Amino acid sequence: MADAELDFSALLDEIEYIEYEAEEIARRAYPLVEEYAKKVEKEWRANARKTAGRHGRHYPNSITSEQLYSTSGPEWEIGPDRAKKQGSMGRGFEYGSVKQPPHLDGARAVEKVGPEFNAAVDKLMKDFL
Repeated sequence: MADAELDFSALLDEIEYIEYEAEEIARRAYPLVEEYAKKVEKEWRANARKTAGRHGRHYPNSITSEQLYSTSGPEWEIGPDRAKKQGSMGRGFEYGSVKQPPHLDGARAVEKVGPEFNAAVDKLMKDFL
């Protein structure tokens, strides 16, 4: 019987490199997601200031962004904070009601910031290729 030698060291080196790159991508993704969450928050507030009217003058200040706990990656929640003044009115402002049409301030904010965010994510990924 002949001796056979299988050397997986190169493969193990590649796996180690990929694991390092994945950690580095995750490390860089956190501030990127935070930056764009803040941009959506700012845009949403600006939209709300234009559409809320006198009856919703406190509503724009209820719009916040905060990081959610996640083990799978950076995750942020953006929207009206129910604990803030008029924050509980967010669904009515965003989606409308019997008495008012939908304002879609958040949807328009995401639509405006989304392409820029997607381009930033693409750039981040291309930096590692």
